[in-house]
Amino acid sequence: MLKKISLGLMMVGAALLAPAQAARPDDWPDRNITVVVPYPPGGSADIMGRLVAKVITDATGTTAIVENISGGATIPGARAVLREPNDGHTFFMASDNTLNVNHHLFEELPYAEDDFVPVTVLNNYPHWLIVKNDDRFTDFEAFKQYIVDHPGEVSISINTIGGAAHLALEKWRQENDFDFEIIPYRGSPPAVQDLIAGVTDAHIDVAGSSISHARNEAVNPLAVLQETPLEEFPNAATQSFDNEKDFVIRSNLSIVAKKGTPNEILAKVYEIVKKGATTEEFINTLNTLAYEAVLMEPAEANEFIQSETERYRDLVELSGLEKQ
Repeated sequence: MLKKISLGLMMVGAALLAPAQAARPDDWPDRNITVVVPYPPGGSADIMGRLVAKVITDATGTTAIVENISGGATIPGARAVLREPNDGHTFFMASDNTLNVNHHLFEELPYAEDDFVPVTVLNNYPHWLIVKNDDRFTDFEAFKQYIVDHPGEVSISINTIGGAAHLALEKWRQENDFDFEIIPYRGSPPAVQDLIAGVTDAHIDVAGSSISHARNEAVNPLAVLQETPLEEFPNAATQSFDNEKDFVIRSNLSIVAKKGTPNEILAKVYEIVKKGATTEEFINTLNTLAYEAVLMEPAEANEFIQSETERYRDLVELSGLEKQ
């Protein structure tokens, strides 16, 4: 009898010590879903995160909520996601900083390259170079010539140190032997305010963050920093990825989950988002922000993100930024 009791206690103890049972895709979702956005409310990543939450809610009938965990180079948001179970009920709106750049900028990053698995690369982030809308700079060629003619006098602002814009701007400066000052700000609004006030000469921004200022003609986009033009601003020069001396920025927003999330759930969410991206609301939002949907399937997105990490390694080394 004692042997039977002991054996029973051992079996109970083993069950208590065993890891939680993996999520069953057929039962997903069985509770509310959280979409973590590592930026403050109201920004473009937040807008896209709320769109993703809405299409998941509409498709599953289960509420998907957005949680904003901002600051700290997106690291607090990433850590919050990794504290949750990998059962497909927590997703993360991850930028290049989270998935690629941070691995080269921080000595002790609290997550590894493979700690996240992608649902999809959701959309691109078109960047542009904008100036105050006056007669000082008529086009991008005139702006570049002004830099050449006035070494050390031109100031170009960025939204953050070590971001995609900063790294690309530093590469452009070195490739062309330009001499100008890079001015870091904490976000787009104060940088654009100072640009309009004449404090700085130019600003590098995500198009969607300052597009309202371009539409009301407070700023003038001289160049779109990619090969694809923006239809609404046909006078802005485009840049070629094949030309080392051109000023290009390739930046994306991805939906990822914690490593170990079942592939079946990742595939389900991908199909939900892919279908949701065809809705009028989704399309209109992308158009308002001047974004383009990318929507890579999970396997393709994983390969792309890995290749971007390698590309950013070279950019960080070229920038001379020291690891923090």
